[in-house]
Amino acid sequence: MQPIKTTEETKHLSYDVVIIGGAMIGAAVAWFTASNPDFAGKILVVEKDPSLEFSSTSRTNSSIRQQFSNKTNILISQFSAQYISEFKQYMENDPNVPTISFRKIGYLYLANNHIDCNILKKNQQLQLSLNTPTSIMNAEILSEKFPYLNVADILTGSFNQHNEGYFDAMTMLNCWIRKAKEKGVEFIKGEVKKLEIKSKQISAIVLSNGSRIQAGNIVNATGPRAPILTKNTHFNLPIEARKRFTFLFKCATSLAGELPLVIDPSGVHVRSDGNQFLCGFAPDIDKEVAFDDFTVDYQLWETKIWPILTHRIPAFEKVKLVNAWAGHYAFNTFDQNAIIGPHPEITNFFFANGFSGHGLQQSPAVGRGISELIIHNKYINLDLKSLSPIRLIEKKPFLERAII
Repeated sequence: MQPIKTTEETKHLSYDVVIIGGAMIGAAVAWFTASNPDFAGKILVVEKDPSLEFSSTSRTNSSIRQQFSNKTNILISQFSAQYISEFKQYMENDPNVPTISFRKIGYLYLANNHIDCNILKKNQQLQLSLNTPTSIMNAEILSEKFPYLNVADILTGSFNQHNEGYFDAMTMLNCWIRKAKEKGVEFIKGEVKKLEIKSKQISAIVLSNGSRIQAGNIVNATGPRAPILTKNTHFNLPIEARKRFTFLFKCATSLAGELPLVIDPSGVHVRSDGNQFLCGFAPDIDKEVAFDDFTVDYQLWETKIWPILTHRIPAFEKVKLVNAWAGHYAFNTFDQNAIIGPHPEITNFFFANGFSGHGLQQSPAVGRGISELIIHNKYINLDLKSLSPIRLIEKKPFLERAII
């Protein structure tokens, strides 16, 4: 993607909204707030690394699905799918805004035991009730529809192609940034070192260069680094940087049609990516990593991922690895779902954190939701209160069975 062109100086000493983090979530909040006709204030976005080279956004697989087990997550993704499909209209019909590429190849969950089969069937009932046309298929039907799959050890598959697949997230991000700037949003390079708190309100932020900026509202959109900002607010965010690997490869044998995003019972997921294939997996020991740890474990590809792929799709016996990279999930250790909404005590401090791999596909709904809280002090279009940080205090997890 194109780096955010910024300075290290602000035009003003105070802003109505300061967004800390300028990748997908921060840019979404900036755009939705600036473009709301009910907002007339000043917005500042502070980003530590304007290139976004190592952000979760730049190292994602840009996928989107509605096959969740929780109504809120389904509704969030439904809005995102609509937003992607109608992007030009949502961006004020600007002739310079392109159509977003959206490859609706579908998601296919595979289950090899009765417990997981029942979960898929229960999820389908909810999805159907919300107009997501998921199909449950037995092994025979799977073999007919996807003849390249080895389903000898599979009992059930859950498949939906309606508004599920992958999209051009980087173009969407660049448009949000450009359009936000046109509406007066400032983007600067900087690192927040301190939040000044008075009477349960953040009055200002202090940058590493010593600059002090007054703020009416603060949004934490710093990805895996989110807990750093809350250290002096008496509220801990249960978020860690967790490494995720992506491997891009070519296959000597063509498959019949595009490969949907297949989630194997092992946890390996793979999909078509143009004329190549893209697969992902978590490390065997999934632990917190350093913010600068992006080392790829090629041994994991050789000893585990490739054997799983060739078992599920025998044509992958002959493949050529083209590229590989590691990215970081902002992993919510409490319940692996987003933490969205105001700080429990500091009412002008908003969280948009802990997406655990769902950030890109949820960014339109989250950007809109946070902007509504800032402007109207309540959700207008889609109620996201079930994702509130209050659930951490009450120890009530947001239950979601369909986690990848």
